[in-house]
Amino acid sequence: MGGERIDSHDHRRRRCPMLGHGVTFSYCRAPGAETPCRKIFDCWWETFEVEAFIRSCYGEEKIAEITAPPKQKMLSLVELIEQARKEKGP
Repeated sequence: MGGERIDSHDHRRRRCPMLGHGVTFSYCRAPGAETPCRKIFDCWWETFEVEAFIRSCYGEEKIAEITAPPKQKMLSLVELIEQARKEKGP
């Protein structure tokens, strides 16, 4: 983990361009999921060496998830519908 604890920057705050209000780095690092927000590098690069920090805390598979292009909204909706149907059962 490169010497820094994963929560060492969690106290930092900034305005989230997607949500429209202030958030802490801890929210961006884990926004309701285990994978950091896909915009984490774009938003925090001026504040500290966020890319080096994230790369030291997460494996290549997680980095690939963060940097992957977002899914099309229609595809996401279809996946959510399929997931809901599976959870509901026959």
